[in-house]
Amino acid sequence: MGGMDIKMDIWALYMTAIIVSFMGFAVENLWLCLTKGYMDNRNMCLPFLIGYGMAMFGLLMLLGTPQNPCFLGKPILPEYTRLHRPLYFMGAMLCVCAGEIALGTFVERTCHFYWWDYSKIPLHITRYTSVPTSTLFACAITIFMEHVLEPLYGYFLSWNAQSLRTAAAVLMLLLTGDFLYNACLMYKRQGMVRRWRIDIPCFHPDKDYTRCQDP
Repeated sequence: MGGMDIKMDIWALYMTAIIVSFMGFAVENLWLCLTKGYMDNRNMCLPFLIGYGMAMFGLLMLLGTPQNPCFLGKPILPEYTRLHRPLYFMGAMLCVCAGEIALGTFVERTCHFYWWDYSKIPLHITRYTSVPTSTLFACAITIFMEHVLEPLYGYFLSWNAQSLRTAAAVLMLLLTGDFLYNACLMYKRQGMVRRWRIDIPCFHPDKDYTRCQDP
C-alpha cells in the first residue's frame, strides 16, 4: 500500500471503511435475526455502523495484517511466520473484548441503558463481551484483514481519483453526521433510537409478534 500516492491511499481506505461499516450493520442485523427474530435500524438513519469502519482503521494501525502482524508499526516475531495468524487472532480478540467493554460501559454511564447484553451467553465477561462472541468476531476480522482488505482496497484505488475523493468525502460526512446526530438522540432520550423494525417469525415461530418486544 505504501507505494501509492498517500492521498489516494487515504481515500481508498475511507471507502474500504465505509464498506466495513455496512458489513457491520448487516452482521448485527443477522445476529438479531437469528437470536431474536427481527431486524431494525441499529439506532441509525443510514444502514451503516461507522464504528466498524473506525475499528478497521484502529486494528490496521495497531496490529497490521495477519500476514505482517505488528504492534504500533513494530513487527512481531517476523521470523516465525507460522505464528503470525494465531498472534493476530489473539490480538484481535483482545481488542474486541476491550472495545466492547469500553463502549458498552460508556453508553451505560452516559445514557443509562444497556446497548446490548451478553449476560445469557456462556463465558461472558461483564454484560458487554463474551468468549464465544469475541472468538467469532476475531475469526471474521482475521479472515477479512487477510483475504478481503487488500483486494477491496485495490478496487477503490482503480477508481478515477476525483470520483474516489468525492465519493469517500461525501459518504464519510454522511456517516459521521448520522452517528453524531443519533448519539445525541440516544443521550437525550436515555435510550435507543428505533425508526423501523422487521419481525421475521420463521426464526422464532413460538413468539407472539403481535405485541411490541423490546430488544
